[in-house]
This record gives sequence, structure tokens and C-alpha cells, in this order.
Amino acid sequence: MITEDHQGHLRSARFNVGALIAICLFAGCGVPVPSTPTPDALSGQYNATGGGGALPAVQALTARFKQLHPGVSWLVTETGSDAAIKLAASHEVDVGFISRPLADSERARVTAVSIGFSGTAVVVNAENPVSNLTREQLRKIYSGEITSWAEVGGTDQPIRAFIREPNAATRTTFETYVFGGKATYGKTVTEMFEVEPTLGAIASFRGGIGIASIGSRTANDTRLRMISIDGVAPTQANLANGTYKIFRPLFLVYSPEAAQVRPGITAFLEFAKSPEGQRVAASAF
Repeated sequence: MITEDHQGHLRSARFNVGALIAICLFAGCGVPVPSTPTPDALSGQYNATGGGGALPAVQALTARFKQLHPGVSWLVTETGSDAAIKLAASHEVDVGFISRPLADSERARVTAVSIGFSGTAVVVNAENPVSNLTREQLRKIYSGEITSWAEVGGTDQPIRAFIREPNAATRTTFETYVFGGKATYGKTVTEMFEVEPTLGAIASFRGGIGIASIGSRTANDTRLRMISIDGVAPTQANLANGTYKIFRPLFLVYSPEAAQVRPGITAFLEFAKSPEGQRVAASAF
């Protein structure tokens, strides 16, 4: 039979054991205490800028790199390939991206990392029934020799041709394929600056035609339609297998001075060159 006094001793003993356990827990008596995670040495904000043709690939690469390194943040802007080279060379941005080959004079100013290819699509108003043009027909349209869509299988509608500004990578690629280099444009061809005004101009005229990068931005614009050239559709598959001929290479560019390249950018460039990085860039369009 347990007396009341004995029960009191038991309760006191249980309290003392509980207190001892609590003290051990707080004092670290052999019980592991969760450690503070080691900060990611790459954490920080980085900026990248460049040409619209490479933008989807760069957005995909930076997003995946952030998943791998949550402490990283990116500011990605579109300023054009020429600006990207100047800003990367002068260390005003961490990394640039371009959608054309480097000129000989630029190779000493920046180092390039390949991230695939982008195509230049020929785009018409969505109401235009023409779905294919040959290279020769394109040349005649832009040189002013063909002025009506009826001459190339469409309706009797005046052609309103638009072209990008001289330094745009889309224009350079287009001229290389259609004209074999230097182009001679007809008097009615209108020069447009930047992507959105160009697409808006084509959408404004039923007879509109112009150029834009192959990608989701162009494909998802219901006002417009990308057409085949020489019977080949402007798709990523046809770019990859080499049958679609109006394309340009994509590169990341950065300072060749190692001391000017931040560790996070070095790691990002290595990721972009890796098999995973190349897959991420290729699947972005």
C-alpha cells in the first residue's frame, strides 16, 4: 500500500527527472541542436541585358539558376545586342546577351558563351491567306519589284513591308539570307525600331509584312501569322535540324578581365555551358 507521503516522494522524483532532462536539452547534453544553414556564397543581385532574340533563353537560364541558388536575384532587360556588348565590356552590367556573331573588333572586348540559335520569322497580318513565300519572292517584295499580294498567290491587296532598324540582329540575318548581304530596299519599305512597334504596324494593315524572332511572343500574337519560307515552316524543330535557314547564333557575353567577373557570374556561365544549361536554353522558345 502506497502512503500519501510515499506518493509525494514519487511526484518529487518525477519532477526532478523532468527538470534534469530540460536542463540537459538547453545545455546541449549530447542532444544535437540544429545548425544555421551556411549562406550561399553566390547570393546577391545580378543584371543582364541584350538582344530580344536571346531573351527567352536568358530568362530560362536565370530562372533555373535562381532555383539552384535561391539567394540569387536577377534583373534582365532588353536593350539590343550592340548595347549588350558595350555595357558588358565597360562592366556596367554583369553579363550581356546577343543574337548575332561577334565582329572581329568586338572579340577583344568581350568573351562569348554559346547558348544556341534563334530564327528570324517572316510575319504577315493574320487575315492574309498567303502561307509561304520563296526567297526570290521575298527579295522582290522588299526591293519593291512586287507590290501586290495577288502576285504571290494572295488577294489583290497592296503590300505594306516593314523592316527593323539597321543594327537589329533580325534584320542582319534576314538580309544575309534574302539578299546575300547588303540589301536594296524599295521606297515604300518602312523602317521600324524595336519589336513591339514592328508587330503593331504589321497588325495594323491587312497587307502588312515584316520580320520578328521565332518564339512564343510572336507565335502567341493572334493578330499575326508566321509563314513558311521556301516551303519550310519557322519552327524550333526546323531550326534544330537545319532546314529553316534564316537563323542566328545566341551568346552570353562578359568581360575578359577575370577580376571584373563576380563569382556568381562565373558560376552562372559554367551552368550555361553545362549540358543542363544548354537544354534549358534550347527549350525556352
